[in-house]
Amino acid sequence: MFVVQYWLVLSVTTLSKVISIHDFLHDDLSIIIFFRLNNYHKSWMYKMGSLIVIGHLMMNVAYTSMSLYVSYFNYPGGRALQKLHTIIPSSADVSVHIDVTAAQTGVSRFLELNDNWRYDKREDLKPEDPLMQNYSHVLMEADPAHLAHFAQTHRTLALLPGFSKLVFHFFELPPFRIKLENKLVLLEKISHKT
Repeated sequence: MFVVQYWLVLSVTTLSKVISIHDFLHDDLSIIIFFRLNNYHKSWMYKMGSLIVIGHLMMNVAYTSMSLYVSYFNYPGGRALQKLHTIIPSSADVSVHIDVTAAQTGVSRFLELNDNWRYDKREDLKPEDPLMQNYSHVLMEADPAHLAHFAQTHRTLALLPGFSKLVFHFFELPPFRIKLENKLVLLEKISHKT
């Protein structure tokens, strides 16, 4: 029920942003475009200005689209916690440790959906700390040095890719590719029963 309410609020917020953008595009931008296109035939300066305005708008739409696509991959922590909720039943006894990297990449209180689960974001715990063995699940940075501490006690449930860099290919469409690399790993204690 909470998830439905959360997504409903998120949808209403997104809808209000779309409406405000539409109002701007409909009112202010339509006046600019009308003025440019209405005076297009007057001189070469108006023609050049019209091309610049239209080119600028097209570049703005392309850049905004690219930024939106890239930003999806900037938050693997949020996707990892959502994945944990889909893999493990809500009735299971779960205590999950969320490390700093995961907390900085999308894990928030809004994603703590199960009241009977224990979510812990302690920053003072290191992977080699014996207290880490008390958690049934660990969401942490996918660093091989850190993962070595869990090789005998935990199994990997999921590797979550995240944004690494943009690679440009000027002779292909689209002219860029997003390079992803594993940023986070979701571990489950081997002795844990779901």
